[in-house]
Amino acid sequence: MTIDSATGLGDSALAVRLARALQRRLARTTTRAFAALAVAACALPAAAVPAMMPSSPASAVLTPPSPASAALAQPVPAQRVTVPGEPGMPTLTAYWFLPRESAGTRAGGMPVVVALHGCNGLDETRRTGVLQTRYREYAQWLNERGYAVLMPDSYGPRGKDNSCNEAPDARGLDDKARRADALAALRWLSGQSGIDMRRVVLLGWSNGAQAVLATIDASRPWPAATPNVERAVAFYPGCRRAVQQHNFRLRSPLLVMIGGADDWTPATRCAMLQSAVQARQPNARFRLEIYPGAYHGFDGTSELHVRRDVASTRRGGHVTVGGDAVARVAALAQLDSWLSSTEP
Repeated sequence: MTIDSATGLGDSALAVRLARALQRRLARTTTRAFAALAVAACALPAAAVPAMMPSSPASAVLTPPSPASAALAQPVPAQRVTVPGEPGMPTLTAYWFLPRESAGTRAGGMPVVVALHGCNGLDETRRTGVLQTRYREYAQWLNERGYAVLMPDSYGPRGKDNSCNEAPDARGLDDKARRADALAALRWLSGQSGIDMRRVVLLGWSNGAQAVLATIDASRPWPAATPNVERAVAFYPGCRRAVQQHNFRLRSPLLVMIGGADDWTPATRCAMLQSAVQARQPNARFRLEIYPGAYHGFDGTSELHVRRDVASTRRGGHVTVGGDAVARVAALAQLDSWLSSTEP
C-alpha cells in the first residue's frame, strides 16, 4: 500500500492489517516457491566476474525472489570501469551493466540509471569486488527493462567501506563530495556509445538517496557539459538537511519512497520537504510514497532487526532495518511505473 501526499502519513488501520495479513499468508504458503525462484534468478554463468557472484550457495537458496520478474533471465556480468573524478576529488571505480539485446533496447540509444549506494558501501563487507545482493538484483531488474546501469563507488577510492557509524554531521564524505561523484558519473556517461542522454535517471538508497537530493537541488550551480537528469528516485533519504535549506528546489522530477515506520530517516521530514518544495515550485513534480509499517531498507530481503552500530542523535543510535514483502512489491511496481511514464 502506498501514500502519495505531503500530509498522508497515516492510513486506515484496516488497510494496514489487511496488508500485514497478506504478507503473513504469502510467507506461509509460498516459501518453497520463493526458494525455487531465487535459485533460478540467482543462477550465474561460470564465467561471471566476482562482482556478480552470490556470497554463498546457501544464501542463493534462502533468499526470497529478486526484483527480477523473469525467473529464467540470465544476469549480465558487471564491467569494472574507471570514472574520472571532479577537480580535487579522487578517480572513481564503478560497476557498469549493459542489458542484453533481448532486453528490448530501443532505437536511439539505451536509457541509463546512475545508482548511488548507501552508507554500507557498494561491495560486501570486507569483500572488495563482490557487489552487495541488493545492487546486483536492482541492476538485473533494470537491465531487463532495457536500462544500462552505472554504480559508482564513492567509498573504495577514499579508503572507506562504511560510514553508518559516523555521525551524519561529522562524516568526512558529505553531500558535497557525493554530489561531485554523481556529476562525474553523469559526465562519464556522455562519452559512452549507445546511450540516450535524454533519458538519464539518478537513483539512490539512504545516504545515496540523500546525495540524489543534493544533486538535483536547483539552488546549486549545474556544471557546464554535464548531462541533465531527466528524473530521479530516492529510497528512504535523510530529508532533514534539505528541509533546513530554505531555498531547496527541484531541477528534475523526483520520486521519494520511504517507510512510514522508518526510525532512521523519518518519513515526516520528507513530507515536510514535499510541502516546502510545492510551496516554492507549484508545478514541481515531487511524488512521495509512504509505506505504512515499513522500516528503513524495506525493499531488501533481510529479516527485520535492530542495528546498534549507527551513529544517530535519535534513540541512542538504535534503528530498525529490514525488508517488508508488501512494501517491496508495491515499491517496485511504483518504480516501474515511474520509469516507464512519458511524463512522471
